[in-house]
Amino acid sequence: MTAKGPSIFRFGTMTHVYSGGLASIICAIFLIRTERMRCVYEEGIRANSAKINDRYHQFRKMVVPSKQSLLVPVSVAMLFVVSISEGYAQNSTANYFTFVALIYPLWLFHFTILQFTALVQSTRCILTKLNWMLDAFLESLQKQTGGGQQQSKPEKDVLEHVTSSISQTAYIPSHELISGDRLTYMFIIHENVAKLAEHINAAYSLQIIAIVSVAFVNTLFAFFIETKLLFWNLQMHDLILQAARYAFEWIPGCLLIYYMLLVCASTHSEFFKSATLLHKLLQYKSNFFIDDQALFERSKAIALQLLHRKRVSLFDGSGLFQLDFTFIFSIFSAATSYLIVLLQFDLSKDLQKATL
Repeated sequence: MTAKGPSIFRFGTMTHVYSGGLASIICAIFLIRTERMRCVYEEGIRANSAKINDRYHQFRKMVVPSKQSLLVPVSVAMLFVVSISEGYAQNSTANYFTFVALIYPLWLFHFTILQFTALVQSTRCILTKLNWMLDAFLESLQKQTGGGQQQSKPEKDVLEHVTSSISQTAYIPSHELISGDRLTYMFIIHENVAKLAEHINAAYSLQIIAIVSVAFVNTLFAFFIETKLLFWNLQMHDLILQAARYAFEWIPGCLLIYYMLLVCASTHSEFFKSATLLHKLLQYKSNFFIDDQALFERSKAIALQLLHRKRVSLFDGSGLFQLDFTFIFSIFSAATSYLIVLLQFDLSKDLQKATL
């Protein structure tokens, strides 16, 4: 964005630099704290995973695959392209400060989001393993009842998926699966992982708020300039390309934010899937809970507690927004409203300067 260009372009660059710098300061300050706490979180994740392997030795070979997404390498590759192109553009004017001010926040935001999603992904793996174990508990109970209850096709598909995933039930004796102590200990691990997820969310909330806010403001402003140019004069190719470059700089960050939403929504789903499985387990009161009324009441209370918390997301920005798919609808609704207001501004005189 050259000095001879329209002032709206220079204002866009200033918005990018100042907002990115402010968010970078926030992320850098809290990065010191989160880097120290990250070791504690990772140790807590390893400890809970070790508890499962030690207490439930039949499930040691059960490995939960970490969900991989092409969004991460694509966003990183796009950020490399943005860095190279921006470096080439700023090198021609020897404006190295602008280059650092534009690119450094983007890399810092990527690092923060990847660190946060890695921790959330680890908690999701533990919750998924606990749900697979509950599935195995249910399958064992169904075998003990002699197939008295007819399973629906979806339930059979789930059980077949769990059995094939752990390769698995073949080496797990049925009489070793069912135990009140085992189920109680599973509740404890589940609660520990839920608290760990809440601590991770609290530690990264301010960074996520800063990153999402900056990405929203700059992406909205970029689309506003691009849309204004397309409606005003399609022949101004240079300005349209400049606006497109400005918008392209925030696409990698938006892709990574979407990946973060995928991971958080998946973890939230696994957390409350346990309540559904626990309700199915409570149906076997006459087979499993007949000699332990206290365990039955506690299991019912835990299932109800999980269902009551279902509307509250595990991950949010200090209560400002939920990190799940509802966030996408909220962002698009807000962006549409602001874009309609911004498009009403008359920039024809400012843009006309570029043609003189």
